[in-house]
Amino acid sequence: MIKNLLCLLFIGICAASCANKDSSDLKRNYREKINEIKELKEYFNKIVPKNYIVRIRYNDSDEIDLFVYQPTNIPGKTELLFQEWNVDFEDYVASKKSSYYDGRTKSLEEVKKKLKWSNTTFNELYDKLENVNCIGITNGNPTKLEYGFRGMGVLSYLIFDSNLNEQEQKESSDDCSKMFYKDNVVFTFSSGAIGSFCIPDFKRK
Repeated sequence: MIKNLLCLLFIGICAASCANKDSSDLKRNYREKINEIKELKEYFNKIVPKNYIVRIRYNDSDEIDLFVYQPTNIPGKTELLFQEWNVDFEDYVASKKSSYYDGRTKSLEEVKKKLKWSNTTFNELYDKLENVNCIGITNGNPTKLEYGFRGMGVLSYLIFDSNLNEQEQKESSDDCSKMFYKDNVVFTFSSGAIGSFCIPDFKRK
């Protein structure tokens, strides 16, 4: 039993190290995919209904982590509608277990109706993310575009609607988890459950 666990741990560590990304990867990918990234940002913010917040990450072409917040009667305030990990959107079965993290519904069909999405929407979004070498996206200003894993954390782009001024550029670089790149783009690192919150890539010289 212990031997099997050690084997699985070793495989996981190897897989994580092979998939490790760094800031040079972020820069290169943005340079190569700048037009496609801009198109994806516009597309995603267009398909998410007004005042909704949708965060989606693809673990595979048909398996996602999905978090949806819907507007309330209080202006500017949202509530958690749906939150599930490892969702097979083509063959979804709602969990019967309740937890602290549950939204107002466990029905993916209800969520689709509110968003006016279909399985085709999920498939199209997957293709667009694949085209820019990314795994997830969250709408808003800034739009968050998840690029890939670094250890247990995730490297992402924050893409604002307009270029940042000098003060905003300074506020978007903290020598730790954020680094202003150029124009309206900031690099970020979101740590996992374990590991450092800061990465040396974002240390200002």
